[in-house]
Amino acid sequence: MPIDPDIIDPAALERLQEWGGPSLANEIVKLFLDHGPSRMEQILSAVDGSDLDVPERGAHSLKSSAANVGALHVQTAASELELAASDGDLERFRGLIPDLEQAYAQAAKELAVVLEEGTG
Repeated sequence: MPIDPDIIDPAALERLQEWGGPSLANEIVKLFLDHGPSRMEQILSAVDGSDLDVPERGAHSLKSSAANVGALHVQTAASELELAASDGDLERFRGLIPDLEQAYAQAAKELAVVLEEGTG
C-alpha cells in the first residue's frame, strides 16, 4: 500500500534510505512514532495551563522530527504552534491544536504502515 504523498513526502523517506539504508529510515520513522505522543502531550499541556515553555519545546521537537520523516502538515502545524508559543499568544496556540492533532493522526497512521511494510 503506497503512502499518501499529501500526508508523507516520499522524498524524505527516500533521502533517509540514501543516507543510511532501510534500517536508518525505519529507525527514524519508529522514533517519530515512539516520541510523537509525548511531544503531543507537551503541546496539549497548554490547553489547561498558561505556560507556553513546555508546549513550545514540544512543538519544536515535533516540527523537527516531522521534517525528518516528511510529515509535511505536521511540520507546518507544529511550526505555527511554535511561533504562537514564542509570541506568547495562548489563544492562537490553542486554536491551532486541532489542525496539529488531525495532521499528526494522519501522519502516524501512514508512517505505521510504512514501518509495518518496511521502507525498502
